[in-house]
Formats: sequence, structure tokens, C-alpha cells
Amino acid sequence: MSDTARQILNLAEALWLERGFNGFSYQHLAEPLGLKNAAIHYHYPGKVDLGLALIARFRRRFLRQAGQIELTCPDPWGKLEWYVELITHQYAEDERICPTGMLAAELATLPAPMQAEARLLMTELYEWCAAVLRDGVERGHFRFAGRAEDKAALILATLQGALQLARFDARWLGDILKQLRLDLGAR
Repeated sequence: MSDTARQILNLAEALWLERGFNGFSYQHLAEPLGLKNAAIHYHYPGKVDLGLALIARFRRRFLRQAGQIELTCPDPWGKLEWYVELITHQYAEDERICPTGMLAAELATLPAPMQAEARLLMTELYEWCAAVLRDGVERGHFRFAGRAEDKAALILATLQGALQLARFDARWLGDILKQLRLDLGAR
């Protein structure tokens, strides 16, 4: 990837997490980067191409970091805390919505190819979370009623909601995380 393409992608990611995908245009990218719209189109011919590149970036980032945490953190609760930190990082830094929250909020308005890529990202997150929960139960780290898959869906939904609530009072995020630990029977 060229340096210009990376700069475009970086700015597009920031704008998406601040305004939503429908909240910015190529003009919003071109001006701050000192480019013409044609230069943006050279690297990303259409906005769908840009959106697909961003979602692919989110997927690669998650998969790379999840692979690293698997190697460095044997504790299932530590893995979940890592995930919480991952999705709250954007919020804490710039009061942005995490990529999955933004994708969920805009899913119905995104073009079909982007919807498909977003579903792949969410499936990867869900499957990873369910695997961490299954491992935690098998190793005696977690005790909860129900299937790990159902609990994974509940955790993902809880964290998305927690990020929304934290925009009103950041302390709620910590409170929700403490309650989540209790609900999992984490030791």
C-alpha cells in the first residue's frame, strides 16, 4: 500500500468513527490531505472500495491482535479484558464509536458488499468470544448458565451498549465490566 493510500485510509477511518460512513465524502478526505478528489479515486475508485478496505483493515487488525493475545495471555478473563480494551480504545481516546458499533448502526445503509464484509467481522468476533468462553468454562475460570455461544452474543451486545452509555458517563463502562465479571463467575 502506498503512503498516500495509507493516509487516505487513516483519515477515512477517523472520519467514519466520528461521523459514520455516510457522514463524509471524498472532499472531506482530499482537503486535509492536500489532494484532489481524483487522487482519492485513483487509490479507491468508489466509496464502496474505500469502505471495503476499511472493514478489511478492521478484520486484519482484530485477527492479528487476537492471535497475539492467544500467545501471550493464557487467562480467559484476561482475553476478554483485552477485547474490552480493544473496542473501548477509540472511545477513550477521542470519544468515537468502535468500528463494530458504527458498522452495526449503519448496516442497513451500507452497500451489499460492505454489509457482507461487516458480517464476516462480526462473525469472527462472535466466534472468538464464544471460544474464549468455552475455554474458560472447561478450565474452571468461568461459571455461568447457558451456552457459551449465547453468552458470547450477550457479551458483544452488552459491550456495544456499554460504549453508548459511556458517552453520557464514562464510569458506567467500568461498572458494566465489573458486573460482566460477576455474571461470568470469573475467578
